[in-house]
Amino acid sequence: MEFLREWFRGFVGVSVYAEREFGLLIGDMAAKTGFERDSMVLGGFELVYWPRVKKRFNESNLFMGIGYWETGDLEPVLENMYYDRIAYDFDSEWSPQLALEVAREFSKTVKEKYGADAVLVKSGFKGAHVYIPLKTPVQWEDYQVLWKTLLKLLPPEKQQLCDYNMLQWNRLARIPMTINYKNGKKAWAWIVQPSVRGWLDFKWEGLEPLNPADLPVAKIKVAIPTLQRHFVEPVDDATPVTGDDQAPPTARKPRKYEWVEKIIEKGLPDGRKRFILYVLSAYLVNVKRLSEEEALQGVQEFLENSCRNHGNCEKIYDSFIRGDLCRVKSKGLKPTTLEKLREKDPELHSLIEHALS
Repeated sequence: MEFLREWFRGFVGVSVYAEREFGLLIGDMAAKTGFERDSMVLGGFELVYWPRVKKRFNESNLFMGIGYWETGDLEPVLENMYYDRIAYDFDSEWSPQLALEVAREFSKTVKEKYGADAVLVKSGFKGAHVYIPLKTPVQWEDYQVLWKTLLKLLPPEKQQLCDYNMLQWNRLARIPMTINYKNGKKAWAWIVQPSVRGWLDFKWEGLEPLNPADLPVAKIKVAIPTLQRHFVEPVDDATPVTGDDQAPPTARKPRKYEWVEKIIEKGLPDGRKRFILYVLSAYLVNVKRLSEEEALQGVQEFLENSCRNHGNCEKIYDSFIRGDLCRVKSKGLKPTTLEKLREKDPELHSLIEHALS
């Protein structure tokens, strides 16, 4: 988990409350059954996947999305995606060693041309993955430009060893330092550059990232590095909220959010987690300005009313709630409006409308 936390955050220090897609198949990948793909924050992985992975680590195929998002969406949306690293896959069925050598040559050429280091991972059976950390995150339009421009540093015949399927905006890639289990065989997906002996040896901070602005292509629209995001948007025409703000003496209850108060009082027959993620956490923390403990009580009240009025009593753990309260506070997120919910999640919108009526 310590290594995964480092791999998740990358060179720019992606927030642990940002979301990535994760993939898991415990058993032989050749079976092609039982594969799970879920969007979650890092804490979600630790709660949902890690207990099972710990028990059967040597049989666990683990994957993580190359991009991330910080908008609170439950699933990835192209326009909200950011990329903190460029990912390549060099494969050869007949000569895995050749693919590994080309991957080394590629990473060396990038270093000589642009001064950027690369993480080289022997992917298991057929070749190697190459990850080039970025100095600033980029969006998909610019990611494609960077990906193609760097690959052209190789001669055409060597470019052919690169899997173009990696150029997908929601691509999953095998997590390094884990097991590749396929066709009855097992092999490590191990980091070979920089040289590491164990999980705790790897650190992004020792690498030199690629500055997208250094490439001789159309101007790249870079994002603000995650580590520099100290300020967030104002919430509901109130004083700007930062991670250090304290709750004021009296809680606010703006009229435009009266419908949220009614849902807290009535509860919902379904969609409780989605309501918490989309609306409730942000409302309690960034509109009413409640402390974490007060906001936790507000969510628990909503859950109790959902149980009492609709029989929806399945346990939602405090760790999930606290994690989401921290997420919305750190980013200053606003509650999703009813209008946006109608577009984003029609099912949840219908449940809310029914409860309000």
